[in-house]
Amino acid sequence: MTETGISPFVNAPIQGQGLPSSNGDSTPLRTLCADLHARITAFLQEDVPTERLRNVQAQCRHSLSIISEALDRYPLETLSLSYNGGKDCLVLLILYLSLLSTRPSLPAALPSILIPPPHPFPSVDAFVATSSTRYHLSLSQYTSPSMKTAFADYLSGTGRSIHAIMVGTRRTDPHGAELSAFDPTDHGWPAFMRVHPVLEWRYAEVWAFLKHLRVEYCGLYDEGYTSLGGTNDTRPNPKLRVVEAGKVWYRPAYELEADEEERLGREGSG
Repeated sequence: MTETGISPFVNAPIQGQGLPSSNGDSTPLRTLCADLHARITAFLQEDVPTERLRNVQAQCRHSLSIISEALDRYPLETLSLSYNGGKDCLVLLILYLSLLSTRPSLPAALPSILIPPPHPFPSVDAFVATSSTRYHLSLSQYTSPSMKTAFADYLSGTGRSIHAIMVGTRRTDPHGAELSAFDPTDHGWPAFMRVHPVLEWRYAEVWAFLKHLRVEYCGLYDEGYTSLGGTNDTRPNPKLRVVEAGKVWYRPAYELEADEEERLGREGSG
């Protein structure tokens, strides 16, 4: 069991058989991708009991089509993933891995970048470390005063072959309203294509996916945190606050419903 109280996704029972690898290899990454492909395929074929889960199935199909297009546009070695251990990029990562099972060749680990906040939560750092190993990410960490500088350092360093980066931004995130599935970076930024496969997902759909498929997530979400930043600007969401018998506690993040309430625990988020 994990700190979320559920079994990790990759160790959960697999519905159906994993796909055979197209080049005969059986590397840990390919085995993982085949398992995830089988689970996502089974979910998409499932007669789910709620409208929300039917919406999640539709969102999965849309996201998979965007990731598939990215894989058609960019050789795998030129495609990276922005990963910080949060719920949205976790959905993106699972769907991305599920599509890689039939690629003719796979690296030992997938290019990815982490730009942590100045004051990260130790539990987020720990989850990033364990999950990046579990999901075979070659995670390059860049800490700098600005996102622009961090990406510039990445693209001139370990990510110098990268042309596109998949990002877990959603429409309701800051600066998400005007984005599209594929957006070149703005003038003055280091040049790469931003790919947004989960842009149209709603907050509750993210959690429906993670809970239904039993994906392990950072334990802070079970303590009422709904949007993770740093220790200096992130608090449990006040909408999840409960007072009982003189004690204060917070319901888990997956019990929040409204998109507009997701960032109420983030200081300076508007």
